[in-house]
Amino acid sequence: MSITQQEGSTLLKDLERIRKKTKISNKVLNGQLDQIITEIEEAKTNNDYSQLKDKLQVQYLLRKNEKPLTKIKQTNNDCYAYISKLGKNMDKVYKKNLQYGQEHIELDQNVLTELIKTHLLRDGEFEAYETLVKESGSVDSNFHQFFTEAQSIVKDLKEKKLDSAIQWAENRGKKSVNNLLYELLKQRVIQLVQTEGINVAINFMRNSASFQEQSQGRLYEICLITYSLLIWPNVENTKYFYLYDNERNWPRVLNLFLEVAAKSQNILTKSEIRTVFSAGCLAMPKLIKYNQITRNRSSEVLTNDIPIDIEIGKEYKYHSFFVCPVSREVTNSDNPPVLLKCGHVISKLSAHKMIANKQKFKCPTCPVETKGVDLPELIFI
Repeated sequence: MSITQQEGSTLLKDLERIRKKTKISNKVLNGQLDQIITEIEEAKTNNDYSQLKDKLQVQYLLRKNEKPLTKIKQTNNDCYAYISKLGKNMDKVYKKNLQYGQEHIELDQNVLTELIKTHLLRDGEFEAYETLVKESGSVDSNFHQFFTEAQSIVKDLKEKKLDSAIQWAENRGKKSVNNLLYELLKQRVIQLVQTEGINVAINFMRNSASFQEQSQGRLYEICLITYSLLIWPNVENTKYFYLYDNERNWPRVLNLFLEVAAKSQNILTKSEIRTVFSAGCLAMPKLIKYNQITRNRSSEVLTNDIPIDIEIGKEYKYHSFFVCPVSREVTNSDNPPVLLKCGHVISKLSAHKMIANKQKFKCPTCPVETKGVDLPELIFI
């Protein structure tokens, strides 16, 4: 028999003892309660009912039934002693699980395979991707062609080549890529100034239909570029230097392309696997500290949420949340936010506490009243 089976058998024996003790306790409790009820009924029969209101008569009945009440209390204590013992045995058996969380989590094999495939495509590891598809027997990813094209553009941008990125943005023709297209064309102008001279850059600004279109509504920025040409190449100590700062501008353009490209496919900019790994690395020190503090606490309970805030940065927040202005607690599925008649929002539990037994209650922010039945739940996406 394995250790796990032995531990399980011990807990089952404890549960069986509790079942038997509870059964016996119920008989004892029912007997003692019947005895007390009988005494009270006799008192009502032998005496006028109104006399029971007399303080001395009530005290007499309490003293007379003190022994049954003591027996009930003792029986309850014995029963809870068995339950407490079970809790302590569970703490011993599952102590390591309570400290370190679930040791084994079942993952959907297909989902995990898709995540790894997407991760490899993001990183441009196409050979490894093809091997994984072949060995796993899965189908080709819908993002294969997209990432192939995207990785080619990323490679060009790292080599300061803009043609493929500009063509990609022009082919999309959506408002969501307008800012990217403008930044790429502006970077082309700056690149021409630095490599081929001012005249070539001016001709590009005049003759490029895309640049003319993207310049609409950006008169101030176009003026800055034009003014910078008048003092080129002496821009280092001027307010125009940011336009020619290649160490910042090229990485910024690259990141903007990755962001827009990801949004065009409704996917995350960064790899899901890399994001989870990075978030875990940032959260691990705090989790270790939390584990050290709660290691010897038998009251610790394993739940999906831990009672501390793990702050790992805004870039790892993907879901909106709402803090109730009354309870100062973050709402969740068990305590969702609700909309009041006035338009203000509080948590459902706070609303129920304010309602109590009333049909209406006032908003905690303004004097408008809301009916208890008019509390639609809100869902933040």
